[in-house]
Amino acid sequence: MNIYQKKNIIKKCIFEFLGTGLIIFFGISCLATSKLTHIKFNQFEISCIWGLSVALSIYLTSTISGAHLNPAITIFFWLFSKFNKKKVLPYVFSQILGSFFFTIIVYYFYSHLLNIFIKKNNIIIGTIESIDLAYIFCVYPNYHKSVIYDSIIEIFSNTLFIIILLELNKNKNNFFLKDKFITPILIGCAICIINLVMNPLSNISLNPARDLGPKIFLSLMGWGALSFTGGNNNILYCFIPIIGPIIGSNLGGWIHKNINNH
Repeated sequence: MNIYQKKNIIKKCIFEFLGTGLIIFFGISCLATSKLTHIKFNQFEISCIWGLSVALSIYLTSTISGAHLNPAITIFFWLFSKFNKKKVLPYVFSQILGSFFFTIIVYYFYSHLLNIFIKKNNIIIGTIESIDLAYIFCVYPNYHKSVIYDSIIEIFSNTLFIIILLELNKNKNNFFLKDKFITPILIGCAICIINLVMNPLSNISLNPARDLGPKIFLSLMGWGALSFTGGNNNILYCFIPIIGPIIGSNLGGWIHKNINNH
């Protein structure tokens, strides 16, 4: 790999870092605002903020890195679209690092409000009661249901999303999508709608980096292993928001490819 190629991959990874981080910053900030202040967002407003943050990040990164912004998408492109395998790990690492770093920023900005909430409710970080705060940053499935049920919801959500994503990016789409200007907004709308419909059934991540970065950060801030398990004894639950999107994205890609080949 020559110097130009190294500089090029570094530039792409920086934009993947910033793009993924931007999604996390706006998405988690709205959850923190709703939880810790008198401003309360409903599920529709929260879903819209997540969707718009993804759209903005796509506009920011698409011409430089291709706007993966998601380890599941990067792995899908590697397996189905001949994405250079040498770029997979740098992209995935950059996405998770962006999620981790921007979680730190949100935590710092809201630390005063977090401390007030902790003192007011007599919460000790690392205890089961502190999961109420961890929900601001991380995704925890609905533990009153089964691992299989929550896994199916996550996989189905990502399968649906990747099919929509691939259709919106097809070259043969109708005329108003040809300039690609409106596509990021429609992708954001898809994320908003999927969140609105599926989250009441089980909390979904749609992006391993969205969940893994914050969980790693919280584990270092006193939550420990609790940040990964969410207080549930079944360790399998912590893999659902990470493995589910990867399985769902590749399943959706396989379905889309086979439908278009017939």
